[in-house]
Amino acid sequence: MPFIYKKSFNANQERVLIEKTLKDSTTFTVGDAVKIDTDNRLALWGAGGAGLGIIVEMRKADGSPLTDNGAGADYTNTYTTPASNTVVAVIDVSKQSVYSVTLDAARGTTAGSDDDFTNFDLVAASDQLDESSVQVAGSTASFCVIGTDPDTLAPANSVLCVIQESQLSI
Repeated sequence: MPFIYKKSFNANQERVLIEKTLKDSTTFTVGDAVKIDTDNRLALWGAGGAGLGIIVEMRKADGSPLTDNGAGADYTNTYTTPASNTVVAVIDVSKQSVYSVTLDAARGTTAGSDDDFTNFDLVAASDQLDESSVQVAGSTASFCVIGTDPDTLAPANSVLCVIQESQLSI
């Protein structure tokens, strides 16, 4: 389940959105966590380290909407980039944005992972937090979990989190 925007810590601040071209030959979904790769394009954030933000939307370089998924089917928030890709993503890079996302295992499976304000890295797919990567408060990891998502419509095992290790503020 990808990241879903919930709110901002700062009620007077909107999300900070930027546009960047997606890496070639990769599948991206709205809600994936991404980083700037060595080729100056967006890549999936992956497990550990600093990243840039969360994909809010994708569109063609000229600003027009995507109509296909890059693999011959209709666009449904997932796009597979071709070689020499020009599709861009709009990314929320704010460390004030609070997102809901699932852990890849139940909170508490790893000691301390059910504590609030603990830190987690992503799974390689960049769409969930790795429950076993938990770090105590004061240690670093990609995201800081504020607590369990209280939304009754949220998938089981959902938590609220913010970006902790950002490529914009290392």
